[in-house]
Amino acid sequence: MENPAQFFKAMSDTTRLQIIALLMWEKELCVCDIENVLDLSQSKASRHLRYLLNSGILTDKRKNVWVYYSINKDLPEKERMFLDLFIKISHSKEWSNLKLKFEDWVKGKVDAD
Repeated sequence: MENPAQFFKAMSDTTRLQIIALLMWEKELCVCDIENVLDLSQSKASRHLRYLLNSGILTDKRKNVWVYYSINKDLPEKERMFLDLFIKISHSKEWSNLKLKFEDWVKGKVDAD
């Protein structure tokens, strides 16, 4: 990333950090997954996802009518190390609850298939 300030500004929002955490755990998610796990409206989820895309942290790809998001594989090593560190240190009750909610969502999706 050419601008470290832009990277840290993107990471300065709780919702965007939650999106990053979900994508670190699952590697690729549809916008509908993110909306449901985080209880976000479509417009709010899209706004945060667009911010992360424009910052170079995420990439997206279209599969039929759905858009899937993932961490940018070309993210510079220093930024990727920061994301890895963030996941390792996010063990508070809030993050543990998010992880449990996410795991329940994934389990529900698998059971539905």
